[in-house]
Amino acid sequence: MSASDPDADTVQVVTNLPPPPPRDGSPTPPPPPPNLIAPAGYAGYAAPPIATLPLKRVGGAGRAAVILVGLAALFGVLTVAVSQTVSDEADAFLGGATSSDDFIQSIAPYLLLTFVQGAIVIASMVLVMIWMFRLAANHRALHRGATWSPGWAIGGWFLPPLLYIIPTLMYRELWRASDPEVPVGGDWKSRPASPLIGAWFAVYSVVPIALMFAQSDSVLSGLGGSDEEIAKQISGDQGLVIATAVITVISAAVFITFARALTARHQRLTGEVTT
Repeated sequence: MSASDPDADTVQVVTNLPPPPPRDGSPTPPPPPPNLIAPAGYAGYAAPPIATLPLKRVGGAGRAAVILVGLAALFGVLTVAVSQTVSDEADAFLGGATSSDDFIQSIAPYLLLTFVQGAIVIASMVLVMIWMFRLAANHRALHRGATWSPGWAIGGWFLPPLLYIIPTLMYRELWRASDPEVPVGGDWKSRPASPLIGAWFAVYSVVPIALMFAQSDSVLSGLGGSDEEIAKQISGDQGLVIATAVITVISAAVFITFARALTARHQRLTGEVTT
């Protein structure tokens, strides 16, 4: 090394410490950022925005189910209105005042109303299943699925038969999971359920089953097919027909109120645009 070289006696030391402050008084530069690379196999959780999730629209199915349930109740009222005339015709036939052909012809409107009401009830149940399935599927997409998967929206109506325990429990869960006030990851399970659910179970399950057992003997006798047995069934069941119609109207009113509230609640949660 030459004596004229200013760095001839300088030893360069490599260190990880930040550089010393400059001598001219300027601010110290910030240290370099740490290594932010995630380790292999690590994936952080971030809930996707609702707009990007494959959510199903529930407004149309909910409105259609409400309309059909209301129509079924309306036909129930019409059946009661016609049943009084049919009862008189049945009494006349049993008393020998009219022939068998006249009796069958006179009860044709009553039988037609009963058939139409049954078809509307079946169609309304199908739409209610579709509506519940979409609600439950959306909750799964939003990570709010719990006990009852979307498939129970169909199978729950048949297990156990006629006693709608699973749909009642599923309604409670759907109501809680649809709470739009609970943020992502919040505790929606502790939210209160609608009191309409218990009322629906009472008027749609418990009371109709009691009425069914009350009129089971007359129904079985009417299935024999003879004109006399049909006439006896119609003549002796006026009280039960009226009671059934009243319960049908009450249960329809409870369901319509609950279904509209749940649909609107769910739409606020998912951001579904209403028309």
